[in-house]
Amino acid sequence: MTTTMELELLCRNIQNLRRHYQLSQKEMAQRMHIGIRSLRMLERGNIPPRLGINFLFYIHKHFGFKPAEIVSIDVLQH
Repeated sequence: MTTTMELELLCRNIQNLRRHYQLSQKEMAQRMHIGIRSLRMLERGNIPPRLGINFLFYIHKHFGFKPAEIVSIDVLQH
């Protein structure tokens, strides 16, 4: 998988997880320990400047998906 495909999958997975668990953008941003503006950018397919990777570990903590899974599989299909 190319880097572009991984980034697209990451962004899609974040939005799909939020919708699946019926979280508002504010609630999801809080769980990921990022700002709501950064979450909105991610959901639109853009990586915010200066975004670290820590949010991937918070996704793991709250939803149980490993960071590698978030960028490599459709998490709601597995």
